[in-house]
Amino acid sequence: MEKWRERLAGIDDDYLIGISNKGIVKRAYKDMEEGLSGGEASAEIGALGDEVAIKVGGETVTVRFPLGESKCTCPSRSICRHVVRGILLLKERCLEGHGADAAESAREPLASAPECIQGGADGPEQKAAPDFAGMPDRADASDQSRDDDAGSRQSQENHVRKEINNFSFTKLKKTLGNRHFQTFVNQVAADIRPGIQYASVVTVQLAEPGMVVKLLSPLEYSTCTCHKKELCRHKAAAILWCQLEAGVLKKEDLIKEAEDAPAYDMEEVKDAAGQMRAFLEELLGTGLSRVSPDVPDFLERLAIISHDALLARFEGYFRALADSYDRYLKRKAAFQTKDLMEQLTRLYRRVEGLLQAEDSAQVAALAGEFRADYLPVGNLDLIGIAAERFQSQTGYEGETIYFLEENTKEWYTYTNAKPVFYDTARRRSSGKKEAALQGPAPWGLGISLENLLKVRIHLTGAKCDARNRLSSSQETKGEITGERGLCAYGIKEWYYQDFGILFREQIGKRQGEGFGGQKEAGKGTELVFVQPDSCAKAEFSQTGQQLTLPLYDRAGHELLVEVTYSREEAGTIRYLERISEKRLSCFLGKVTLRDGRLRMYPVDLLDIEEPEDGDAAGDNAGAPDSPADKEAAADGKEADSRKTETEVSAGRQTKYEVAEDIAKEILLLMEDLCQSGFDTVHESTWKDMQKAARLTEQYGMKYLSKLLGGLAGEAEAGRHRMERRIGPMAGLYADVIEYLHFAAQKAAYDRGADYYT
Repeated sequence: MEKWRERLAGIDDDYLIGISNKGIVKRAYKDMEEGLSGGEASAEIGALGDEVAIKVGGETVTVRFPLGESKCTCPSRSICRHVVRGILLLKERCLEGHGADAAESAREPLASAPECIQGGADGPEQKAAPDFAGMPDRADASDQSRDDDAGSRQSQENHVRKEINNFSFTKLKKTLGNRHFQTFVNQVAADIRPGIQYASVVTVQLAEPGMVVKLLSPLEYSTCTCHKKELCRHKAAAILWCQLEAGVLKKEDLIKEAEDAPAYDMEEVKDAAGQMRAFLEELLGTGLSRVSPDVPDFLERLAIISHDALLARFEGYFRALADSYDRYLKRKAAFQTKDLMEQLTRLYRRVEGLLQAEDSAQVAALAGEFRADYLPVGNLDLIGIAAERFQSQTGYEGETIYFLEENTKEWYTYTNAKPVFYDTARRRSSGKKEAALQGPAPWGLGISLENLLKVRIHLTGAKCDARNRLSSSQETKGEITGERGLCAYGIKEWYYQDFGILFREQIGKRQGEGFGGQKEAGKGTELVFVQPDSCAKAEFSQTGQQLTLPLYDRAGHELLVEVTYSREEAGTIRYLERISEKRLSCFLGKVTLRDGRLRMYPVDLLDIEEPEDGDAAGDNAGAPDSPADKEAAADGKEADSRKTETEVSAGRQTKYEVAEDIAKEILLLMEDLCQSGFDTVHESTWKDMQKAARLTEQYGMKYLSKLLGGLAGEAEAGRHRMERRIGPMAGLYADVIEYLHFAAQKAAYDRGADYYT
């Protein structure tokens, strides 16, 4: 009896709800009330041993400790109402005359005493009132009962806290896994704390939508809304949060642990990287001219290997490379050897980085992650701007909707994407990009995706990742606050009328982007609004299958809007061909630099309201307005024209033209090498490489000359060597392509700086 009294002393309704649920506990109480009101006989409670058999409502309940192991003869496999009722009955029996039942003992004499007024033969007879002098005071008994209950609950709570604080950190970390442990640490670093309520059952409301964990003693019988009986990652996170709040864990130690933690199986990563490098060298050795039709299948296999090794970016890289080879094998017009050559060497350089990585931190910098963590960013006031249809080489297609935040003036995006890498048919929509915007909008707005571009919305409890991509979490609630309207002054950070300022602010900061490494993701997607002063007639190139629309600012500087033909872009091309100076709108798009000229891919065309005070774009409106300014700009262009004509008449090339000519010759040699493969280098090819090595040395390009000489030497030696050695030549080949990449980038920037400034 005493053993069971101690076990059940701290058991309250919260604990019973923890091992079952609130509905079952309420039903158990209701059954007890109905049994008493119906005159049901008291339950039969067996001997109080290690387990207790109780007859409840026609079922036999076996109460065991821990109580979560109790069983019932009914078909239910979990804790049913019979078990809960049996526990309540056993608790009532064990605590008779002790604690809570002291008050019941005080009330029993009243219930069993004779009636104060009884009817006799001669009428009612007044009886003497019973003597209560020797009975305990009812108020004192109730107070004692409440004190005992509170003490039992506090004892149970302390016991649960002690178990939580003593739980193995190593086991919790292993249960979470590397990715979810990193997510936990990110939330700790961002000071995102869950709601925790302490009682006999500790309730933890995790940040993950709908996840509630109830920790009870023993912890093995804790419950989670994911319904897993074992220690799941949600229970592990809940225990870690409690340990952090109790001071058992420190924020600084957790962050350091995450930095030092091996997030990858280094042996598996090295093995996967070895297979990747071997196959890429096989492709470079074989060449495009002798490539096998099943190469895309082998690249898909490497994508799966990358996925299994948690190398998220490499899975995308190999799927993109498989798509490029598929284009080559199908002789598609969009295929270019130059693009495939650079794609191969970039990937080869990244694989080399994996092989040289010494720890998980270096691998993580190259590998990326499959799913970004969405963290709360508070409330946002968003303006729907534009939508873009995409179909990536990595095997995903969908739409991206762009928003501007009214207060912070930052870009946010919402992406609706689906995987299509196993869909060989790949149905593609035609016409306008907006035609694909079908289906409901997120955040409970009650409108379609297409109508997001027509309104302003207020998001409460918004979440986004490091690249400002918004989550469609059900916890985020949206409200339409008005119609969309844009003013040039309100978007001055991205609104340009002067292409020189556009060049300095948007192109200058992009210099030095890596060749093989992953470019650091900035805050959001940097689109720009461009308001041209005039435009020329759009031209469509039949050979390049590309439309080019020249735009000009007031100083006469040129920006080229370029769209390559595809079924998705057919409607865009038709619309751009009809644009004239009479219908010139504001262009929204992504700006790049090539051959010294700004290029734009248009996402949308918008009408922007100009401020009445004439200060259209703040500092970006620095274009000449007066006739004198226009004449000065015209004189400048005429002087540039005369300078160019003088140089041409003198037969001299500019330094940019000389560098570009040399780079083009070497690039053609590299394309020939990519076509033939390293195994069958033609004699004329390696002789041309030797000649290019001497030429670059004469022009002071000593490093490039050294690379070309080494590459030519390896190619010549391979003709007289039985052993197949692709690795050294592949490394030199990647170095040459990387050098040409940076040389072209610098030449384009220098030429652009001369032109725009």
